[in-house]
Amino acid sequence: MLVYGELFAVAWPALFGVRTRRGIVAGLMLALFVLQWQSEGLRWQMIPAYAAAVGLSVGDILAVERKLDWTHRISRGIFGLAGVGLAAVLPLALPVPELPVPSGPERIGTMTVELIDSEREEIYGLGPDGLPPGGPRRLVAQVWYPALPEDDAQPVLLSEDWDIVAPGMAKLLGLPGWFLRHTRFVESNSYPSAPVAPGTFPVVLYSHGWTGFRGIAVNQIENLVSNGFMVVAVDHTYGAVATRFGDGDVVVYDPAALPELDEVGEDAYEEATQNLIGVFSDDLVTVVNALEAGADGPFGDIAGSADLSRLGLFGHSVGGGAVVKFCLEDERCDAVLGLDPWVAPIPDRVVAVSAVKPALFMRSDEWRGDENDAILRGIAERSTATTYWVGVEGASHNDFVLAPLLSPFSNRFGLTGPIPAGRVIPIIDRYLVGFFDVHLLDTGSAALDTASFDEVSVEVIRP
Repeated sequence: MLVYGELFAVAWPALFGVRTRRGIVAGLMLALFVLQWQSEGLRWQMIPAYAAAVGLSVGDILAVERKLDWTHRISRGIFGLAGVGLAAVLPLALPVPELPVPSGPERIGTMTVELIDSEREEIYGLGPDGLPPGGPRRLVAQVWYPALPEDDAQPVLLSEDWDIVAPGMAKLLGLPGWFLRHTRFVESNSYPSAPVAPGTFPVVLYSHGWTGFRGIAVNQIENLVSNGFMVVAVDHTYGAVATRFGDGDVVVYDPAALPELDEVGEDAYEEATQNLIGVFSDDLVTVVNALEAGADGPFGDIAGSADLSRLGLFGHSVGGGAVVKFCLEDERCDAVLGLDPWVAPIPDRVVAVSAVKPALFMRSDEWRGDENDAILRGIAERSTATTYWVGVEGASHNDFVLAPLLSPFSNRFGLTGPIPAGRVIPIIDRYLVGFFDVHLLDTGSAALDTASFDEVSVEVIRP
């Protein structure tokens, strides 16, 4: 809105040859600045626009001659509009993202809990003495569920920990820590601690990838919940980019958990990756066990609305491999969906187990046709249940999280593939919701078996 005001301030004298009454433009700039500040906060992308507003305000107050001759009108029109256009480039390229409106009828509640697994010793987070911190494994989990929020309830932000998550994500991308600061203003479609809707709901667990975080696919999570599922996502401590616990303790990812192959050698790398995917998978076991504890467990009354007889899992990258491992080993799994699942680190003895649950594996261009894909194909072909083998031409690895929403030019920045966000997000949602509709809710249509998008190829592998 500030940029629109600047366009008015530049165009009025250029079109009509006379400035507005002294002080009107300055007052307009101040009012629009306050409105902009209140609606989306101060953000660095707007600095050129703030500077332009100050310049227009000063010019409005100090200009003695209120009329402009043709020469000044033309130059103001050309250079003034060009200047405002340049000031608008950054906020247009890096706007405050908006999450898609979920497709289902259910409204969404959310709450965060801490889990302690007393049966597992923490192995990551080595201190200066070279030893792990010790003590049981601690996790932060967030649950989203169909809810009945009050009419005046306000949605939560994209992440309650965005002040530590955003700088970490920016640095991983090779950008300054403040680069993603504007995303702290992103509102979700979920309401904090809203009363749960009547009934019980199938449960779907989400597992993020290496240096991700529990809300990195919140658009997918919210879409599932709006269609009648309860979704739980966990920060994989020391594998997540950053995790904040209730006592204020902040834990960032441990680089030693996934070292560089050329730095440690093949044997050490294999051991580290197997440990990592095992820890991620065991975190999911911890979540299911906590839900099974019912109202007396950490999830409290919300656990009473969880129908664990219908349990699905989905994950991305390392998290995708973790959900596959979980479902090869844990009979409580009813369906599994992997988004570029990294299955190469799963031990051979586990990979050799015949899968018995329905699966859908969606792969980007980067993750098709390599050794990992061959291992995944072997899992699919040995399965005694139906597996959907899905490829998305033009998709990148990051398209399977919320990266496409960060900028309309995310492809130019190298964050995503060439498929626009308005296209790739519905593709993922279609197969994500469709798969769990069929295999957890026993609804949906045979359209899941077909490619409904030009970019998508679907092969149904049946036993």
